[in-house]
Amino acid sequence: MAQKTDLSIIVVSFNTCELTRKCLACVRDHGGEVRREIIVVDNASTDGSPEMIEAEFPEVTLIRLPVNVGFAGGNNPGMKRASGRYILLLNSDAFIEDGVLEKTMAYMDANPRTGILGCRLTNPDGTLQPSARSLPGPINKFFHISGLAARFPASRIFGKVDYTWWDHSTPRKVGWVVGAFFLIRRRTMETIGFLDDGYFLYFEEIDYCLAAQRAYWDVVFYPHASVVHIGGQSTLKTPGRISTHGRQSLAIRIASECRYYQKCYGRMRLLAAMAVEYLWNGLIRLKHTLSPTRESPQKKADAAAIMELILNQLRRPFKP
Repeated sequence: MAQKTDLSIIVVSFNTCELTRKCLACVRDHGGEVRREIIVVDNASTDGSPEMIEAEFPEVTLIRLPVNVGFAGGNNPGMKRASGRYILLLNSDAFIEDGVLEKTMAYMDANPRTGILGCRLTNPDGTLQPSARSLPGPINKFFHISGLAARFPASRIFGKVDYTWWDHSTPRKVGWVVGAFFLIRRRTMETIGFLDDGYFLYFEEIDYCLAAQRAYWDVVFYPHASVVHIGGQSTLKTPGRISTHGRQSLAIRIASECRYYQKCYGRMRLLAAMAVEYLWNGLIRLKHTLSPTRESPQKKADAAAIMELILNQLRRPFKP
């Protein structure tokens, strides 16, 4: 009689051949005795990722998609195929260590109201990345964009965005956990469904965590397991200006953020949140007009670009 699968691990790959190789090798080498299946969904990679997976990891179920459908659209086919008691969404640039799977599943088993769990995400040098956050809103957005959250990290008010006032040493209910390591109870998935593929990138895991909480499941940060996550090292900007890639990423982020507020809270919350960012960038333009420096032309151009992206997105009709 076949043993029941405890864990379905889903990895979405898009032109990250070497990172995906390391990610899968870490699961193979550090996955312990957990009864698991591994599903890789490839978002139309052109760097040889699918061929590498077939050649080096024959135990992996590979799903090839004809186009890049993003994070949610990539994970959903894997979630539909998954047979485990738990479903782990694992980024291709996230590398597990010994005991991570056993510890996180044991916590979920012992805490049946926990529907979603995230663990410590660290940079390669061992420093902590933001791994759990409070749910976004206009006030949190102001704390973040104004720099107050970074300036007063020990404050329970200003530091609540990333819980920087807390030492991250104990399990804790949180607003949302980062999707690089995103452990979902099957019953939770059956209750709230799959990820909203209306998001191409960004905010899909926030939306999912909010849906879980509205269905009376807990979202928990678990500190006693760590995953090295490369993604936290990247940046969307080149020094001194918004790059072409950065502008594309900003457009995607703003589109996803607008979708999140409109879908989850309604038009008024959407307008309030985006007004914070729009007005802040308006102040930046005003500051550099009244007190110009050598950097002022670029700062004003960057702020104007963000304001334009916000207005363009707000003019577009919402698609449920």
